[in-house]
Amino acid sequence: MWRLTLANTVAHRSRLALTWLAVALGVAFVAGSLVLTDTSSRLLDQQFRTSAAGVDLTVRTGAAFDSAMGVEVQRDPVPADVADRVADAPGVGQVRRVASGAGQLQVRGQVVAPKGPTLLSSWGEAPFTAYSLRSGRAPRHDEVVLDAATARAQHLSLGDTVTVSATGSRRLRVVGLAGIGDADGLPNSAVVLVDLPTAQALLGLGSGLSSVEVVGADGVSVPDLRSRLATSLGARYAVTSGQDAAAASADAAKESITYLRVVLLALAAAGLVVGAFLIANTFGIVLAQRSRELALLRAAGATGRQVFASVFGEALLVGLAGSLSGTALGVGAAYGLRGLAQGAGLALPDGPLTVTAQTLAISVGAGTLVTLLASLAPARRAATVAPVEAMRASDPAPHAPGRLRLVSGWVLLALAAAGLVAAALLRTVAGVGVGAALLMTALVVLGPVVAPRLAQAVGRPLDRAGVPGQLARASAVRNPRRTAATVTALALGLALISFVTVLGSSAKAITAGGTEAVTADLLVQSSRDEMLGGLSPEVARRVAALPEVEAVSAVRFGHWLDKGTTSALTAVDPATLPRVATVTMTGGRLSALDRGGVVVAEKVARERGLRVGDTLAMTFPRDGEQHLPVVGVMSETTAQALSTSYVLSRATYAAHYTEDVDATVYVALARGVDEARARSALSAAVADFPNAEIRDQAEAAAARAAAVEQVLGLVTVLLGFAVLIALLGITNTLALSIVERTREIGLLRAVGMTRRQLRWMVRAEAVLVAAVAVVVGVVLGLGLAAATLAGLSSGTEVVLNVPVGQLAAVVVVAVVAGLAAGLLPARRAARLDVLTAVTTQ
Repeated sequence: MWRLTLANTVAHRSRLALTWLAVALGVAFVAGSLVLTDTSSRLLDQQFRTSAAGVDLTVRTGAAFDSAMGVEVQRDPVPADVADRVADAPGVGQVRRVASGAGQLQVRGQVVAPKGPTLLSSWGEAPFTAYSLRSGRAPRHDEVVLDAATARAQHLSLGDTVTVSATGSRRLRVVGLAGIGDADGLPNSAVVLVDLPTAQALLGLGSGLSSVEVVGADGVSVPDLRSRLATSLGARYAVTSGQDAAAASADAAKESITYLRVVLLALAAAGLVVGAFLIANTFGIVLAQRSRELALLRAAGATGRQVFASVFGEALLVGLAGSLSGTALGVGAAYGLRGLAQGAGLALPDGPLTVTAQTLAISVGAGTLVTLLASLAPARRAATVAPVEAMRASDPAPHAPGRLRLVSGWVLLALAAAGLVAAALLRTVAGVGVGAALLMTALVVLGPVVAPRLAQAVGRPLDRAGVPGQLARASAVRNPRRTAATVTALALGLALISFVTVLGSSAKAITAGGTEAVTADLLVQSSRDEMLGGLSPEVARRVAALPEVEAVSAVRFGHWLDKGTTSALTAVDPATLPRVATVTMTGGRLSALDRGGVVVAEKVARERGLRVGDTLAMTFPRDGEQHLPVVGVMSETTAQALSTSYVLSRATYAAHYTEDVDATVYVALARGVDEARARSALSAAVADFPNAEIRDQAEAAAARAAAVEQVLGLVTVLLGFAVLIALLGITNTLALSIVERTREIGLLRAVGMTRRQLRWMVRAEAVLVAAVAVVVGVVLGLGLAAATLAGLSSGTEVVLNVPVGQLAAVVVVAVVAGLAAGLLPARRAARLDVLTAVTTQ
């Protein structure tokens, strides 16, 4: 039977070619996603391990957690006397005092903005560092060593002057160029190395240190030394191995890669699901065309089980071939995915790709499994072909949808609608997910019922095109199951694109709406848009001292753990915030923050049953779990303007956080001062802080919208692969139907239909299928986006912003793509020989 299976697969290879291609594209997406994220994780691990090479132990102040939302928490400085105690401890060979953190480099007045961080650190000698001088010497006071890659990219030479900023800012002379290992720098990063006092001053550490690195004396057991130091220093300090500390830093950097992996694999799964419809449709059509062949097998003695095994074997061969091809293609596709992700603002390291056995197994297994599952129903139908089918003069008419399908489909649709409405009213995103799954299932079940009726309705304009248009419309509804599968595949892809488009547009509208509560005339923000902010507190002090400024209020952000889940909070000055923003309190007073405590948003108060006077448990990185009194409840509009649902005073923030940088400085101008004059004054005041960028409300909103656009652009492009697979389905279905309708086409040509009319008929059928998919997809996308926004919303009005222009573009592109999908089948149909077609049995 396996010989027959192989022979059938080879014999029908042209009909199965697009099925193979659909499997290959879907698997390529899976393989590319896994290769990209595995490679990025490995490169980051390697980068941090290399930077910690030669270090036995690292001493830092303790923290309740290491990182949150991809950002490593900043710890309290290690006092200088602790470093002395470590150096004098028995078993310690060498000690390096380290001051390090995030910085910014400015060259010739322009900020150097690599995709990754700019690393500012004190200079170290071997064995404490993997950096080695390529040229020049080690830095001293007001001098700097840069990585050779950055220097080359910025056309810098020894003796040039650059500006380095962190909490403070200085102009430094380049005296050396360094590399790390065999490389001239770190991927997507800039490295700035200065002497210890300069690093301490730039980072605002005073006499403190970021960490103390330790190399044990010869013959000393590192675990024993670690235990002795931990006991000697006490619980306030964390003593870890150098590689463990590097691993913790790498884990923080890899958190964004984890999110990227989830997104990419979810989109890859969408592509495989769409491909499954194409696979099922193809096998269904091919097996229907081979019904006589299968019946003859049964008549010759083959059992239904043997026929099933033969068809299932064909699916296995196609799945394996497509999966292997797709996996090989996916390795190359990882380069393209990395470029797309980097273009969307994600800091992914460059380097050679990593292909693991696990990636190969998952990719090949996923493609093969999807192919087998999609071919299961057609194979079962083939196994039921009776020998008498071989004696039919023509193929049996397509079956009408059964009663069970109708009842179950409408029940599923009713449950889906009820679930989505309930989820929107109860404001639960999980409920929206369940409703969406039910809706997609109902769409699949009811497809053969709904698709022909939609095709009849949408295709009415084709009647005006004469007989070719009428025949195209009739062909689209002739086989409900086939049309439904083709429409559903494309509709799912278009629904996802419409969903993402509407959701992104609404998110931008919500973000822009949040600024209505802000009354400030100008904002000072970091040009790098760091998550926690990157402005020195000196910026706010200088701006407040200007005569052109009436009021200034600076805010900063922090992360905390809420029962193991990371949340964000905002720190404000209760006295100055009302002068630059409209603060609406629904309970308590903002000024009560001066006594400590937290103000929460209405939604949080309602969901958690909090009232003024209650206590909220919050876990901070510096001192662990603390119980703060709830001193106020603010409106959702105010919370939206402040970007979080939890607000502390700056004084309370300072008690629980080490970070000393502002995220935004809101500026209210003095009466009579025009904006141009104020911008000039502000620019002069913060000239030596190159990361400080002055924006008005519109510019700040545009910056936020640009970040959203980048991410949405990446997702939309990737969803385009699912749509491409669906369009292959249209091409495949029409191409196979041409074979099935060869005699019919010959008769049409014989009674006078021209080649041009025939091509127009096939193309019109393709456009009609695409148009039906557009209707279904856009409606689904709009409905799911509305339900999702309702689920995410609080007591405020849901902001549903429908980007008509973008959706219209999606519609036009889909219809044009449908027309393109019909070009090859139309050409094939028009080239059929009339006599041969008429005499085909």
